[in-house]
Amino acid sequence: MIRVRYHSDCDYFAGCENMLANFFADERLAGEGAASFSYRSSPAYEEGLKSRVPAPPRLLPVAVFDFHQISGLANSWPAPLRLLYKALTRLLLVKYWLMLWNVWRLYASMSGETIEILHINNGGFPGAASCLAAGPAARLRGIKTVVHVVNNLPRPYDGPDRWLDWPLDRLAAGSATMFVTGSAQARSTLVRALGLPEAKAVNLANGIAPRAVTEDPQALRRRLAVKDRPLLAVVAVLEPRKGHAVLFEALAKLRAEGLSPFPVTALGGDGSLRAELEALAKSLGLSDDVLFLGWEKRHFDLFNAADAVVLPSTGYEDFPNVTIEAMGLGKAVVATKVGGVSEQLEDGVSGLLAAPGDAADLARALGAVLREPGLRERLGRAARERFEERFTAEASVDRYLTLYQSLLSEAPK
Repeated sequence: MIRVRYHSDCDYFAGCENMLANFFADERLAGEGAASFSYRSSPAYEEGLKSRVPAPPRLLPVAVFDFHQISGLANSWPAPLRLLYKALTRLLLVKYWLMLWNVWRLYASMSGETIEILHINNGGFPGAASCLAAGPAARLRGIKTVVHVVNNLPRPYDGPDRWLDWPLDRLAAGSATMFVTGSAQARSTLVRALGLPEAKAVNLANGIAPRAVTEDPQALRRRLAVKDRPLLAVVAVLEPRKGHAVLFEALAKLRAEGLSPFPVTALGGDGSLRAELEALAKSLGLSDDVLFLGWEKRHFDLFNAADAVVLPSTGYEDFPNVTIEAMGLGKAVVATKVGGVSEQLEDGVSGLLAAPGDAADLARALGAVLREPGLRERLGRAARERFEERFTAEASVDRYLTLYQSLLSEAPK
C-alpha cells in the first residue's frame, strides 16, 4: 500500500479536480491510512467535493491563501486606488509572505502522518500559491517524493509580474521529484518554460469516470425547445480563450450557406463575456439559435442529448475534460487543434479537428457532422472505443500508480 498525501487549491471543485475524484474512488488507494487530502478550505469547494466524492479519504482543510484572494480585495475600488493597491502588493512582496505562511500551514498539516508521496494537483503553473508551497513543506518534513501535476499550460515569463515569480517558481521546481502534465505538448512547454531536465517531466493522459445520465434525452430537448433540429452542446466558461465568438461566426457562415435544418447550439457555462456574446449572437442573427444556459449542473445530460459536442477553444488548453467526457458517451466531437486535443482525438476517425481561431475551418467541420448523420455515428462509435482503450478512470489511475512505484523504487533510502 502506497501512502499518498494529495493537495489541491481551487475556488471550487473544477475540471482539473477530476483526477482527484478518480484517485479517491479507486480501491487500490482506499485502504485505511493510504491517502489523505489537504486543500484550501472553502464552503464552495467542499460542496463540490462532497457531491463528486461520496467516500473521500481523510480530509484536511488548511487555512492557506492564494494571491487572488489578496489582490481581488480591490476589484470593486475606483481605478486609481485599485492600481495603487495592486502595485503595493507587488512592492511589498506579498507573494513571498504568502509562500512563507502557506509552507508553515502545510508543514503543520503533515505532522504525525506517514507520507511516502506528496501529490500536488495544480491548475496551471505557477497556479495556486499553496501548490507552490506544498513541495517545500514536504521537503522540510522529510518527504522524499513529490509529484507536481500541472493541469494547464504554464505562463511564460512575459512581464515584470511573472519575473517576480521566478524565485518562487525555482523553489517549487527544485522541490518536485517529477512534474506531470496531461498532454505531450504541455510537457514540452513546461520543460522549456522552467528549464527542466527532460527526465523531470512526464505526460500521463487523464481519464474520466462518467457520471450518471439522469434526464431522458427527449425530455431535455423538449425542455430546451429544440424539437426536431440538431443540437450542438458547448460546455465552457464564457471567456475569450474558449472561442465562442469564432463558433458564432462559423454558425453564421453555415446559415449563409443555407444549412437546413439549422442547429440549436446550447452553451453550458457563464463568465465575463456573456453580455458581449449575447450581443454578438443577436448581431449575427443567431438569437433564436443559441441558448445561454448558464452552468448546467448535469452537463452529462446535455452531452447525452446532443447530436455533437463542440470545443472551439483558441488556445491555452492542455487536456480538456469535455472532449473525453463526450467520447465516453459515444458522441461526435468537433474541436480545435489546441493543447492535447490532437492526442485525444484522431482527426476524421474519432472526431473532427479545425484550426483554432479559423471560423471557416470550424464551419467546414460543423457542416460535415450536421449534414451527415452516418458520419456522426461513425465518429461517435470510434470515440467511445478510443475512450475505453485510453481514457477511463481506471486506466488513468493505473498510469499514476506505475509512476508512483517507479519513483519510490528510485527514491533515496
